[in-house]
Amino acid sequence: MVSWASMSPAPERPLRLVIFDATDTPGARARGALREGAAPRSPGLSPAWRAGALLHRIARAADATLGASSWPEALTWAAAEAGSRGRPIASIQLWGHGGWGWMSLGPTRLDAAALAPDHPFAPLLDRVRARLAGPEALCWLRCCSAFGNHAGQRFAESLAARLGCRVAGHTYIIGVTQSGTRALRPGERASWDPREGVRCNDRGEPLGALWSTRGAPSTVSCFTLDLPERP
Repeated sequence: MVSWASMSPAPERPLRLVIFDATDTPGARARGALREGAAPRSPGLSPAWRAGALLHRIARAADATLGASSWPEALTWAAAEAGSRGRPIASIQLWGHGGWGWMSLGPTRLDAAALAPDHPFAPLLDRVRARLAGPEALCWLRCCSAFGNHAGQRFAESLAARLGCRVAGHTYIIGVTQSGTRALRPGERASWDPREGVRCNDRGEPLGALWSTRGAPSTVSCFTLDLPERP
């Protein structure tokens, strides 16, 4: 005999979201180069990120994607998407540009200062935190060098504590290969070498970030859909 309980639908799994910077377009690059009097350094990465987001949807590795022009837009959308669907968030991947201790979306930046309780981002971060599927949920900053150097380590620890979930990021400049993939949970200390992905002079002083290579530590591909179990 089949009970009504056994016939009830299983709860839907938590959401996997992908958000990318929609402002790094070829036109924006060209206009910026004209203002600066220099040739554009790249054709703009937003079209590639848009294609990657579509790949995640096709592969069923993302339930919803967004091209965002700012952090407030990204955070507002993530919380609203979870609320409207009635499902918590298992993971948020964010694709854009970054550096030691920060990641930008359009003209806005997420850094240690933006995690403070009196920052304008605070209520938006609170809403996202409330929609996360507990401490095992994931926020993955797929940008260059955000977890590199001492500033990146402090940022990683602060971000995990602020969101109350696992966070991941990179210590190298990333592209097709994405090296220095590091993750930690709330309350954990960053245990990777602060010099990882950092180009130093003879005195050990940091000069800049290194490019990802296949032989660098904890390297994944830009086609990697989910964070490896042990990055």
